[in-house]
Amino acid sequence: MRHFRNRLTLRLFAGLLATLLWVVLTGVSVQAAPTAQSGGVIAVARLDGVNVRSGPSTMYPVVGVLAYGQNCPVIGRDTFSGWWLLQCPNGVTGWVSPDLVNIVGDPNSVPLYTVSGPPPAQPTPTPPPPVSGWSAMYFANRDLQGSPVLVQTVPDINFNWGYGSPGPNVPVDYFSARFQRTMALTPGYYQITLGMDDGARLFIDGQLILNDWRVGAFRQVSTLRYIDGAPHTYVVEYFEDTGLAALQLSFVPSAPPQPQIPTPSPGSWSVPQNQWLAQYFNNTDLAGGPVFLQYVPRGVYPLDLDWGYGSPAPNVNIDYFSARFEGVFFFDAGDYQFFARADDGVRIYIDNLLVVDAWWDGFKEPSNVFRRVGGGNHTIRVEFYERAGAAFIRAWWQRIN
Repeated sequence: MRHFRNRLTLRLFAGLLATLLWVVLTGVSVQAAPTAQSGGVIAVARLDGVNVRSGPSTMYPVVGVLAYGQNCPVIGRDTFSGWWLLQCPNGVTGWVSPDLVNIVGDPNSVPLYTVSGPPPAQPTPTPPPPVSGWSAMYFANRDLQGSPVLVQTVPDINFNWGYGSPGPNVPVDYFSARFQRTMALTPGYYQITLGMDDGARLFIDGQLILNDWRVGAFRQVSTLRYIDGAPHTYVVEYFEDTGLAALQLSFVPSAPPQPQIPTPSPGSWSVPQNQWLAQYFNNTDLAGGPVFLQYVPRGVYPLDLDWGYGSPAPNVNIDYFSARFEGVFFFDAGDYQFFARADDGVRIYIDNLLVVDAWWDGFKEPSNVFRRVGGGNHTIRVEFYERAGAAFIRAWWQRIN
């Protein structure tokens, strides 16, 4: 028995000695988890080789690199991209993506900044060859079906055919057209406006950007979009029902979008036509008075906002906020299906009648049918709340008969 205890003691001693020798030879050290300094916020690298950049985008050059677990004080955040501004002890100051670091401390205490203008200019590319114009194809039906009855090249899209026809073999009514062009624009923000009578839609590289594909008098839809200097393929599709016919497309250089911080004032805001009155609350229950109000234009989807891990506005929480969106929209008579895509909770009302109810945490894509909608204007209300993590809301509807 004594020999057994002696052998056990020798084995334990040998194991402890081997462990200490391995630590000395490999240089392994044990570090405590970083903690936020009093009143401060720090970012901790989640990966090895996290790039620190001179601006809040991957388009900016790298000014430093963080190793796994390395931490730096956070001194700001970009309101649009959500990137964090760090000031590291080694003298490096720059921006990191929120997906690459963990935040220790209260992120709401960090100052917010708006980095104006597009990403920094890249080396001047070789000028693209001059563009001859738009390839235009006209069809003798409303649905772009079959072979075109007229093919031509036009310098721009700015037509007012009135009660006439675009050309030979094209009927005065019930025709459609497709215009296509690949071109490179000077990098910058553009106000893209599409005017039509009756319906039209715009695609960029196959992505639907503007859409108002319905019968109706002349109207315009618009969006503000950043376009880089690379060639992109633009496609405009159009149909004419009866009566007047017109189609216009314009690209107007514009300043970058800037956050608007109006002072909420009861009675000074009204529910608009064909856009949204947005009200934001610093709680998940739509309780109390809104801390921020703004008008949100209608886009490809009637409502489509994606804040990622950021905040809708400087004075709205990143997490634990809610919002109410109200607008007046025209409906043709019929049955409609309403859809939503949200993280976290969402509810949709038509004329104060609840249609979609998905008021719980997490990602979801609910839908529901509302039958016998009367023709004319109806008030749509979308309610949303964000608990934590990514935040986005999309709502739309379509007639199903």
